[in-house]
Amino acid sequence: LVFCQNRTTPVDSCWSTFQGLGSFCSASVSSASCTCTLLIKSFFISVTADELWKGALAETGVGVKKGRGKRRKKKLRKNLNRGQEIGEGRSGFLWPGLNAPVIQSGRVQTVTQRKKEEQERIQSDIVQQRDTWEKKRKIKVKREGGWSGKCWGGVILDPPDPGPHGGKSFVVFFFQVKNVFCMKAKEGRKKSIRALVAVGNGKGAAGIFSRRKNLAVMPFLSSPPVYHDVTVKFKRTTIRMKKQNKGYGLHCHRAIITICKLIGIRDMYAKVSGSKNLINITRALFKGLTQQETHQQLANQKNLYVVEFREEQGPLPIIVALPEGTVREDPEPEDVVPDTKLEWSEVKAAQGMTKSPWINVRRMAW
Repeated sequence: LVFCQNRTTPVDSCWSTFQGLGSFCSASVSSASCTCTLLIKSFFISVTADELWKGALAETGVGVKKGRGKRRKKKLRKNLNRGQEIGEGRSGFLWPGLNAPVIQSGRVQTVTQRKKEEQERIQSDIVQQRDTWEKKRKIKVKREGGWSGKCWGGVILDPPDPGPHGGKSFVVFFFQVKNVFCMKAKEGRKKSIRALVAVGNGKGAAGIFSRRKNLAVMPFLSSPPVYHDVTVKFKRTTIRMKKQNKGYGLHCHRAIITICKLIGIRDMYAKVSGSKNLINITRALFKGLTQQETHQQLANQKNLYVVEFREEQGPLPIIVALPEGTVREDPEPEDVVPDTKLEWSEVKAAQGMTKSPWINVRRMAW
């Protein structure tokens, strides 16, 4: 299709101007007599490259969605855009500003055409470059080991892209990468991937991200220390967290150890009971840490000072929090028994019942 702004100019003269522009979808040329625009309408410019490859490789129907014949067709598919440059085509025209300089030796260049031998050499180089890229061996990126083996659990990733408030100090850990299958009426077993990722900076800011289809959960935490013992339950998972002194370390589940390092917690004991699902463990841990009562909240609730006794300080208390209002003079009643749920293992340890019943049995050598 040729469109000309000058009605007096014959269309044949305008068409002669566009000879050699067959490799472009649209182009425009200005001259002293008229300004013409060429629009080439073709089937190959109305569909994408993926649609053309699907038609050439017969990748249609239910069989493709179920994964039948995917290995052979994957090898036949090639990226034809590799090695292509804007302005380059089979005709070998040189377009100033695209594949040729606009000004050369102080003169404005015009549209010219390469020689046949040079054009054949350039086309062969493009084909060779495309073939060598397809045959190029994939380079495996070396990564640090995770919790065990080649699983994704505990693998550290590169820091995320920094936002407006920074983010270079954040560290990303993989917790779980799992294949999930869902039965469909037409497609059969449809495969999807579920990933569980945690991110933190080690200074009190951390978060977890679970991605499956369109579901995303991102709780955020900004309170690193463990103020008191916490027992939290999430679905079928129960976690009992205990505050420990400095130097105790992290004695807990490996997923909890990783999250505590991301948050900045260095000393804690945690016991996981029930389901060991990683999603439940991470959600229960964040739920317990966010719902705990801080020292300042306890001081405001009791209207008393919150103090801490340390072995190196002796009987001298260390003030941890001050009440915001007036301090009441009457002390806490000592006859009130708190409703605390006891663990049978702790009761046996306190009463000395943790010894094995076979400890006094004599062993004889036969």
